[in-house]
Amino acid sequence: QAAQEPAEVPSAGQAEAAVPAAAPDVVTLMALGDNLIHNTVYWSAETEDGYDFTPFYADIKPTVQSYDLACINQETIFVKDRSMLSNYPAFGSPTEVGDALTDTGFDVVTCATNHCYDKLETGILDTCSYWREADPHMTVLGIHDSEADAETLRVVECSNIRIAMLNYTYGLNYSAPQQKWMIDQFSTYDSVADDLDEAEAAADFTIVFAHWGEEGQTEPNRMQTTWAQFLADHGADLIIGGHPHLVQPLEAVTAEDGRTVPVFYSLGNFLSHQDQVRNMLGGMADVTIEKDADGVRITHCELKPTVNVILRQGEWYFYRPMLLDDYTDELAAQHRFEGCTVEAMRSLFDSITGGRTTLIS
Repeated sequence: QAAQEPAEVPSAGQAEAAVPAAAPDVVTLMALGDNLIHNTVYWSAETEDGYDFTPFYADIKPTVQSYDLACINQETIFVKDRSMLSNYPAFGSPTEVGDALTDTGFDVVTCATNHCYDKLETGILDTCSYWREADPHMTVLGIHDSEADAETLRVVECSNIRIAMLNYTYGLNYSAPQQKWMIDQFSTYDSVADDLDEAEAAADFTIVFAHWGEEGQTEPNRMQTTWAQFLADHGADLIIGGHPHLVQPLEAVTAEDGRTVPVFYSLGNFLSHQDQVRNMLGGMADVTIEKDADGVRITHCELKPTVNVILRQGEWYFYRPMLLDDYTDELAAQHRFEGCTVEAMRSLFDSITGGRTTLIS
């Protein structure tokens, strides 16, 4: 009987090659612009026993729920006392707005805006207590009802990736709280750097939501570009901005350590009743974050256009903010404001972005 050949023993390199690399951990994240509740918005949502805003978010709801983390900027503060409901210039919004955001599937609400102190301490306290009682799982950024809460860094763990989230406003309208900890502001470079140091030590990835810039402008100003560079240099991995009520470009900042940090300078409005065609255009940040043995990185980063569709309904209106890709000529023909054609919205978006909407893909 012939002797059997000894089995071939794989080399160390072959053995390593035979072990498949572990699949990376992945988080998909989206963010929308200003949820700006004018009086016509809450009048249009009024019911016999309160307010119901949930139908206004029906078109965006499937998109929101398709992401691991969904974020929105709540431009106006909540008040529990109905007599305090109000419009521009000092907003007060029904807490039922929050019910609709929860129902839609949002996970993160940013609240540090120039309007967040419009109802003084009452608005801050009402909003914080509303979220704590109605949806304690919602990550609420930028405002605080205690000093202990203000000192608590928000870190969300999703798919084994720890994401720290910070939210600052450039300032406030009319007045400011004596207890400065109630609202997170771009107060000093040192204080923000300290926050970023804490975030870097506690998490794999850091997002800064920035309320900044100049209203009515489609290009970032010097304050925005200066702070964006500072934030990147001190550890921010992603920056998402708002306040101008118009979309501004998605750009990249190179940090001191060589990292490429995407900056969505402004996502514009999501839902509002501002009355200019250009205010109907908004933006959605679409970001994918991955983590493997080599670290954490962004593998997809894109700015997608949204449109705030306003339709006449009886005495008031029906609001249908949606992705621009879902907007039709039929809807455009019914829009409350003339000139909001599909072509006009697309052309405006292209003129602002220069056709550069994907930073990393």
